[in-house]
Amino acid sequence: MNAMFTLSTDESGVANLVMDLPGEKVNKLSQAVMAELNALLDGELASREIKALVIYSKKPGVFIAGADIGEIEQIKEVSDALDKSQEGQAIFSKLAALSYPTIAVIDGACLGGGLELALSCTFRIVSDSKKTQLGLPEVTLGILPGWGGTQRLPRLIGLVQSLTLILSGKAVSGKKAARMGLADALVAHEFVVEQARDFALCCMTGKRRRAILKKRRKHWYERTWPVRGLVLRKAEAHALRRTKGHYPAIPAILALMKDTCSGELSRGLQKEARAFSLLTTTPVCENLIGLFHTDQLLKKETGVASDVTPRPLHSAAVLGAGVMGGGIAWLFSHYDHPVRVKDVAWDAVVKAFSEAAGYYAQLIKLKKIKPHQVALKMHRITGTLDYSGFAGADIVIEAIVENMAAKKTVLAEVEQTVSADSVICSNTSALSISEMATVLKDPSRFVGMHFFNPVNRMPLVEVITGEASSDLAIASVVALARSLRKTPIVVKDSPGFLVNRILIPYLNEACLLLQEGVGFERVDRLMEAFGMPMGPFVLADETGIDVGYKVIRELESVFAPRLQAAPILARMIDAGLLGKKAGQGFYLHKGKARTANAVAAALVEAAARDRSETVMSSDETIVDRLILTMLNEAAMCLKEGVVQRADYLDMALITGIGFPPFRGGLLRYADARGISTIVNRLKELTVACGNRFTPSELLLTLEKDDMTFYSESSWNRNQGGRRGYAQT
Repeated sequence: MNAMFTLSTDESGVANLVMDLPGEKVNKLSQAVMAELNALLDGELASREIKALVIYSKKPGVFIAGADIGEIEQIKEVSDALDKSQEGQAIFSKLAALSYPTIAVIDGACLGGGLELALSCTFRIVSDSKKTQLGLPEVTLGILPGWGGTQRLPRLIGLVQSLTLILSGKAVSGKKAARMGLADALVAHEFVVEQARDFALCCMTGKRRRAILKKRRKHWYERTWPVRGLVLRKAEAHALRRTKGHYPAIPAILALMKDTCSGELSRGLQKEARAFSLLTTTPVCENLIGLFHTDQLLKKETGVASDVTPRPLHSAAVLGAGVMGGGIAWLFSHYDHPVRVKDVAWDAVVKAFSEAAGYYAQLIKLKKIKPHQVALKMHRITGTLDYSGFAGADIVIEAIVENMAAKKTVLAEVEQTVSADSVICSNTSALSISEMATVLKDPSRFVGMHFFNPVNRMPLVEVITGEASSDLAIASVVALARSLRKTPIVVKDSPGFLVNRILIPYLNEACLLLQEGVGFERVDRLMEAFGMPMGPFVLADETGIDVGYKVIRELESVFAPRLQAAPILARMIDAGLLGKKAGQGFYLHKGKARTANAVAAALVEAAARDRSETVMSSDETIVDRLILTMLNEAAMCLKEGVVQRADYLDMALITGIGFPPFRGGLLRYADARGISTIVNRLKELTVACGNRFTPSELLLTLEKDDMTFYSESSWNRNQGGRRGYAQT
């Protein structure tokens, strides 16, 4: 392996340690890289000729992206994890103990182990580049910082700010890092090297060095036991509300920092190494690292098998100014795309502007954007009642009512107004893309682009390939979705596509439970305890009971008798219980407050009296009926090639419906539980509840061959889609 570090010293005694990992786009701290750094610390960096050390990266936009996650993934024993943590701590302690000042020059991403290295330096300089981001994201992998991050960070910026960074795993900009004391200076990106040298020269004199250190805020009051106890209790309560106790790294971080936020650094490092080692071998860590790898694959995914180059799509137009249309318009404007919104009445267009303004108001409240920036972005949205301005649109997204005839009408109209190379999309949640394309003269440029509500919060975009959709159109839409900070996953045109096809049987099964006498509050509590962000009936209220019922009926026409709409839904709609938008559904809604609706409970009780059979209704069975009905449907989707990879299906459900990440995804959950166990349980439910639980063909094949969803090619051979992706 070629050297990552290049060391040079000028006549003034300022040494430059330049990082540039050969053959990689980013710098990362692998075992070999750490060994090279250790050798430098024991050798050339121990030279008395060095008066100050400046550490910076040659990679554009990156300081150090973190440790090598592949090496963390390979850890199988607690003892191995302990050794890895202690070795890293020892190397960074050598860096911290150098006799001269050290300056980390951060002009780009500085994450995980990269920030722990920077924390071991005497000073940190950050640039004002948008790419400069500092953070400790280890918690998102189910672990905690193991090379001194939990110890050096609170000693530098205090307990409150440290807990916020470590527990959230989120990064902060260079400007914010300077404000919070994480950096000692903020410099211009264009002159970062020159200003870093000037800073180093200042640090070479003891007086100037002490003056810089004196500017750092003191956080002594946070170390007093009353304040420390209050901070930790509040952090624990907030974390518990957010994670519901499913992520072991959270309580481990809190316990560690409570025990070590005061006292000797050496003792704190020992405790940190032990806590790190106990987390690396947990199933949660394995699952979250698996999701990290899937996310990295999706960032490189073009959506097609060919080498087609995506066409840049900049200007946009949206047909339909409802909630979704307004949300889509906001998204384009937020990422600086001009967007034209059309509807049949100005009142509707105004609502789209209001929807976008509401999203921006939330960002202002969270201090993520400033009012003058919002004014500029809102000016990127324009409205119209005709097709004026559509001729210049690179992409048009139809987001009108879910009615095939209406969609065909507007799609045929819009094709006549846009340029010949414009991409046309539909935001439909269930209707056939191939059928819509039949009204177009050039169906090759037509693709489904299904956003999830609310647009500002839901990461997933299903990119639906029609029978005639071209590789160019698909790849261009995938690239656009990624530029909008969404997770695009390509799916085949199929009833309900992927997420709704799996979700709808889950919601319908929950309603069938009601008709058998199971209370909706109980079901919601059980599913939240499983890890879902909300129970099925809270979700039904949020999306609209009438909307969900309509989709169920559409899928029922295809999948009956396996899927038959629960009659309780029609009763709810007849009673005007449509969900949150009506103020009442299964729950009564007043602002953010939610209480059980007695009227809905009475309807449920009446529906239960109409049924005579005895059902299985233990807590375990309720959860199994809901989760396994999704799993069975997911296996069918994989078999039919609706999606081409098991890991992509899992990511779609995590980003589309909030399936608990700590479980690694629905199919990874099935693998962990055991395919034979799943099949046997489905057979039991088939006997007790009906043929809708009959195990799918793919599940039976996996059981027969003693394979899993994540086994090499266990599902790849069964794909039916036109585009295939090799299992890695």
